[in-house]
Amino acid sequence: FDFTDGFTSATAPAGGGVAATELESHASDAAYVTANGTAANGDIYYNSTDNKVRIYENGAWVENASFEA
Repeated sequence: FDFTDGFTSATAPAGGGVAATELESHASDAAYVTANGTAANGDIYYNSTDNKVRIYENGAWVENASFEA
């Protein structure tokens, strides 16, 4: 697996992961904050505009993965 931050892993993910359909869905980072009041490290949501999973890390939103329909 190759990640957008350059990390590469040969380890397959364990079963029982979270599907994108199980995440909160928002159109933007701002929409997430509006709905939840704030963002904290480890917060995660599906960005329905960009079709990407976003994670809040060290004070900023980062892209974790792309999902194509």
